[in-house]
This record gives sequence, C-alpha cells and structure tokens, in this order.
Amino acid sequence: MTITIFLAYLLVGVYFVMEQLQRKTKLALSLQAGQRDRGSSRLLLVSGSITIVFLLLAPVLNSWKLGCWGDRTGINWLGILMMVSGLILRYLAARTLGEFYTRTLLVTPEQHVIEQGLYRIIRHPGYLGLLIASIGVGLATANWIVTLIILVTQLIGLGYRIASEEEMLEAAFGNQYRTYMDKTWRLIPLIY
Repeated sequence: MTITIFLAYLLVGVYFVMEQLQRKTKLALSLQAGQRDRGSSRLLLVSGSITIVFLLLAPVLNSWKLGCWGDRTGINWLGILMMVSGLILRYLAARTLGEFYTRTLLVTPEQHVIEQGLYRIIRHPGYLGLLIASIGVGLATANWIVTLIILVTQLIGLGYRIASEEEMLEAAFGNQYRTYMDKTWRLIPLIY
C-alpha cells in the first residue's frame, strides 16, 4: 500500500468524524428521511459505500496491474490535495448551514434560505466539496478504474440528490428560492 492510499484512508476517517461532529441536533443526526427525500439519502449511502469499497480494493487492483497508472506520484498527491480541499469546502458549507445541516432532506419550520458564505455563489457547496474529495480519493489510488467508478457513482448520487433537494426547497420557499436559484450557480461557478 502506498503512502497516498494510506492518507486517503485516513482522510476518509476524518470525513466521517467531521460529518458526525458537525451535526448538532437529534434531527440533524437522524436517518429518518423527509417526505421529499425521494430515496436520495439511500442513493448517497450506496454511492459512498461504492467509493469506500473501491478505495479498499485499489491496492489489490494495483498489485494485479489492473487500471494502475504506475508510478504517478504527482497524480497521487493531487488526489490528496483534492481530498483535503474538498473536506475544507464541505466543512465550511456545513458550518454556514449550522443546525440546518442534516443527513437527509427535510425542511423545518424555522428554516430559511441560506445566502451567506459560499452559498452566495454556489447553491450546493457541500456537495461540490464531496465531489472534489471523492475524485481525490480515486486519484490518490493512482488507479483509473477506481477513479472512474467513484466519479460515475458520485455524479449519479449527487445529481439525484441535488435535483431532489432543489425540488424540496422550491416547494418549501417558492419565489424566494427561485430568486436565489437565478443568482447562484448550482454546483460549479461559471460552469453549472
């Protein structure tokens, strides 16, 4: 096992601890999906599980020379940098959301549209952070099969989650959320 794969394991552990510590309320920690979740929380769990399975399989695949880029330490370290950057982005997004940062999709009576911090520019900075970190996981393994599988599963999971979340927020906040949508990027500034 390479040092970058070990660091990727370590950073995935940091991710899980961070996710647990940032959710302050019982509701935020709950796995009970809201009415408009539409199975998106389950799909994210599946895509995250696939990411972890392939991260664990990477050393085996690399030893068999299946999908291994060879000695590409620059790619490996780029992956670690992306993981750290993605985790920081996710942390900042969760911190801005505060008590509204939940595991599942739901709207509470005291909730409102957040337009501070990263949310002034991007509607889903936490998901962008997760996507960047996930791509970093793949790159840290120096295995294109692992990277491709992680990228595809995360794009499917996050794409569905974002669509479900935006539908829920538009139903809950109406014109206020539509106005917010008009002045922000969904996920990637200047692109999408």
